[in-house]
Amino acid sequence: MSRKTIAICVTSYDGEYETKVVEGVYRMCQENDINLLCFSALMRKPALNMDRHLDPSIIKGEAEIYNLINYDMLDGIILEGESFMEPEITHRICERARQKSIPVVNVNDPEHQVDYNVELSDKNAMEFVMRHLVEEHGLTKINFIGGFPGNLQTEERLEAYKKILQEHDIPVEDDRIDYGEFWVKAKECTKRFMESGKEVEAIVCANDTMAFYAMDYLKEHGYSIPEDLVVTGFDGIPDCDSYDPTLTTVKRAFGTAGRRAVEILMKVWEGEKVSEVTYVDSELIKNQSCGCVPKDKKHNALFGDKYTTKNDYFYFNSYLQKMNIIFAEATTSEQLFESTLEGAEFFEFNRLFVCICEGIEKVDKSIRETETGKSKYGLTPRMVSVVKYGHDVFNGTSFDTSKLLPIDIFHESKPCFFAFSPIYFKSRFLGYVAYEPTVLISVKGDLAGTWLIQLQNNAGSFYMKNELQYVVEQLDNLYARDPLTGLYNRRGMVKNHYILDNAVRNGDYITYLVSDVDGLKKVNDAYGHEGGDTVIIRVANALSTAFPKDAVCVRTGGDEFSVFFVHEQPVNVDAMINLVDQFLKDFNDNSGLPYKAGCSCGYKTAILKDIKELDDMIKEADENMYAVKSAKKVVRKD
Repeated sequence: MSRKTIAICVTSYDGEYETKVVEGVYRMCQENDINLLCFSALMRKPALNMDRHLDPSIIKGEAEIYNLINYDMLDGIILEGESFMEPEITHRICERARQKSIPVVNVNDPEHQVDYNVELSDKNAMEFVMRHLVEEHGLTKINFIGGFPGNLQTEERLEAYKKILQEHDIPVEDDRIDYGEFWVKAKECTKRFMESGKEVEAIVCANDTMAFYAMDYLKEHGYSIPEDLVVTGFDGIPDCDSYDPTLTTVKRAFGTAGRRAVEILMKVWEGEKVSEVTYVDSELIKNQSCGCVPKDKKHNALFGDKYTTKNDYFYFNSYLQKMNIIFAEATTSEQLFESTLEGAEFFEFNRLFVCICEGIEKVDKSIRETETGKSKYGLTPRMVSVVKYGHDVFNGTSFDTSKLLPIDIFHESKPCFFAFSPIYFKSRFLGYVAYEPTVLISVKGDLAGTWLIQLQNNAGSFYMKNELQYVVEQLDNLYARDPLTGLYNRRGMVKNHYILDNAVRNGDYITYLVSDVDGLKKVNDAYGHEGGDTVIIRVANALSTAFPKDAVCVRTGGDEFSVFFVHEQPVNVDAMINLVDQFLKDFNDNSGLPYKAGCSCGYKTAILKDIKELDDMIKEADENMYAVKSAKKVVRKD
């Protein structure tokens, strides 16, 4: 039986809660021989308390990574929908999944129900905290700091707070309730509580961050925790164990929720009936801030963890500086991404791929415009692998985007785990990074997010610089080149006059040739301008082919051309003109057209420093050309 494959979609895989869900999913997949693909955007959704809105181009760039999903590869999808920038992402993924009959599980997103939903019971979690304070510590004068009024998480936790008070016949007092907006405003709430004149035995906060701010205020004003009053939090973030005193909190079981999501998919695969909503209870974490853990108890591992983290940050800062230096000096994509190899080692990746849209990596102008003239955006049908780390795929290898990677990861001896994150820059999607960690991102999670964002910024600047150079070249061509033949126009000829200056200094020869198309008016009169254009193009090709590569070929008028080039020794210009004639003869003999392409050429060669006026030289070449043309007319009359 073939191995099953699950995709988990999340914003900010390095985020504290998101990581724990992914870890739970990953471990369950490893235990049950299931492939796991993690599609993760980079930018975290702004917190509710932050008056910040992301630019639509950022949201678009972040969301593009979910368009990479190949639904034909999948047997199940797990979403962390609450983390998405916008609900439309959830709807779009679910609609595509339904078309392919793929079951979808949404974790910790009660506001957007899908096929199956795993919800972390915040209500019960807050009840654990309140029961602990009332029943085990005997407290009755308990105040509450919520997030935002009307916010779902705030209201659920407030309801649990009130419920436990009422169960124990403790009055619910409105002036013991305030809202700290999940952030620093908790200090103002604590100040109001302590200056209200009412005794406060405990402050229960709806998240850990507000609990830290509440304790900051209390310690700044001479209060001792928990001797004077107890403070508790909610979420169980790592800082709870490093704050002084360590924080009593309730920890939602995100890892268990991830495991439960995989269990649901496995039951669905077996045809079992599964409830639409599955609840996962939280866990009370007792610490010093409620008095359950003595203050003199030391966390022996804490110093070592902090020292390791400090070293990681120090090394990472140095690495980023080196990364930016390499970027500044890079002239090729291989040089640009050279620094990712050291990053892959730092994060202990097993394999790393950087995949760039083929048109962008190969500077294909088709990435800039469609047939309708509108700019393209998003994934392209093919990608180019530009980093070789932990695999044998050569830089520059192209592959179908639908395969996700240039190797087959689905039939290896062990189930695979790859994470995919976007690379975009302003309004342009460039590609994605795919990495296979040997250890799950945890302590280095924030650094990994910073690394990926820095990588995409550098890549964006590099590729957009290439594109700008391309545009400048195109504008320059429009300005300096003839659109029909591709040769220089009169402006282009002036632009190349520096060649003559160099020739004067070096004492070099210069040959200046003028050419005129034979019988162009007759061709135009008989066969229209399409026929005339064909003749002009063939003459232009003959001139640019017959003369040296560094020769400057110019279309100076409708049927007139000039060619000039510099040479150290005299050259056989007549032989070059014979090549022009032979090129046109071959065309005429094989074209099958009722008209012929021909031209007359005249030239002048001289040492440039001996020439008083270049115009005199041009005039002499022109006279020689007309002599040739006149001779041709005499021959035709005879």
